[in-house]
Amino acid sequence: MNTERIPFKPLGEEWQESFDMLCGMCRHLGQCEIIEGMIEMKDGTPWPQGGWVTDPGAGITCLSYKPKPVRILEGQELEDALNSAVPMCGGCAARKGSDASKSLHTQRDFNAAVKRQGVFACHEGANHGKPCGGWCNAVRRQRGATL
Repeated sequence: MNTERIPFKPLGEEWQESFDMLCGMCRHLGQCEIIEGMIEMKDGTPWPQGGWVTDPGAGITCLSYKPKPVRILEGQELEDALNSAVPMCGGCAARKGSDASKSLHTQRDFNAAVKRQGVFACHEGANHGKPCGGWCNAVRRQRGATL
C-alpha cells in the first residue's frame, strides 16, 4: 500500500477544482505564495515546498493548508446543532478508514471544528450541509472530558 505523499501537478480542469477545494477553504487564501509556486510549476519550475500533494486514499491536499476559523457555537445554538446532527455516513471524517479520515485538509477542518465547537457539516448526499454525526460525537466526548 502506497502511503507516500508525492507532489501533485494538476492538469487542465483539475486546477479549478483543486484550487476551490484546497485554497477556497484555507485561512491563507489571498496571502499564500504556494498557489503562485503551483502556477509557476506549470512552466517547469520546481514543486513549491509545502505545496499540493497526493493524499494516499483521499485524493490531494496542500501541506500548507490551515482551515478558516469556524464560528464558535455556545449554549442553545450548540445544543441545537448537536441535536440536529445526521447519523455518521460511510464517508464520515470521524470514521476510521474513510477517505475523509485519511485526508490531511479534511482532518484539519474537522479537528478545528471540534476544538472550537463550530459546526462541521456532512458532505454526503441529502445530508450535505447538515451537522455531521461524527462531529457531534467528538464534541460530546470533548465536552464530557471537560466537565
